Amino acid sequence: TVVEHLTELRLVLLKIFVAIAIGSVVVFLFGEDMLNFITRVSEPSFITNRWLCRLAVLLSSPDLCINSNPISFTNIELAGQFTLHIRLAVFGGVVVSAPYCFAVIAGFISPALKDGERKVSVKFIIASAVLFLVGITFGYLVIAPIAVHFLAYYTISAAVLNQITIQSFISTVIQTILAMGLGFELPLVVYFLNKWHIVEVDFLKRKRPVAFVVILTLAAIITPPDVFSMVIVALPLWLLYELGIIATNHIKNRD
Repeated sequence: TVVEHLTELRLVLLKIFVAIAIGSVVVFLFGEDMLNFITRVSEPSFITNRWLCRLAVLLSSPDLCINSNPISFTNIELAGQFTLHIRLAVFGGVVVSAPYCFAVIAGFISPALKDGERKVSVKFIIASAVLFLVGITFGYLVIAPIAVHFLAYYTISAAVLNQITIQSFISTVIQTILAMGLGFELPLVVYFLNKWHIVEVDFLKRKRPVAFVVILTLAAIITPPDVFSMVIVALPLWLLYELGIIATNHIKNRD
């Protein structure tokens, strides 16, 4: 009955809430480590920054060397560091509890599916989780350092001094990482758009030039003014677009 389904849904939501809460408490105990992990993307010693600076020397392209100077952060709110600690804990709690939450959601949906549908749904849940994890890893290692460099050193006037608050920095990095995690879900989005007949594969194929220009434009906006950095960002997004088309075509032909 509807009441039973709503009761089960409430239980699922309660389990997810408790899992995130427990994860948040655990991460809260390691708040300083979590903070250092995120701010590390702005440090000259961060692996991506070191690699790009070495490449800048080899290619005689100084613009490639990003975040060569450490960034100083400020806090301008009385409760700023406390609220930041809470936000970091919740973010970490969501990430840590994500596998369990996916499993709970799958368990809730599973009884309503047929055997064939259940197998397909499990595959898509696994694919979604893997793509998300790959996306946030790519966001942390590649996109976040580039975005931090661009935003921290962007100036509209030399008379304006950039004073970066730790809250704005953490928010920007977390949003960037999560955005890349969601961006890597593009192949699944393409598949479902086609499956639900919202957008056909042939349309996506015809619009390749438009998609290419959009991806290049986005990459050019957030990267330093050199071709290499733009390619680093644009290439994975383009490959994901193509992967979505290929996977959808394959499944469509198989069906």
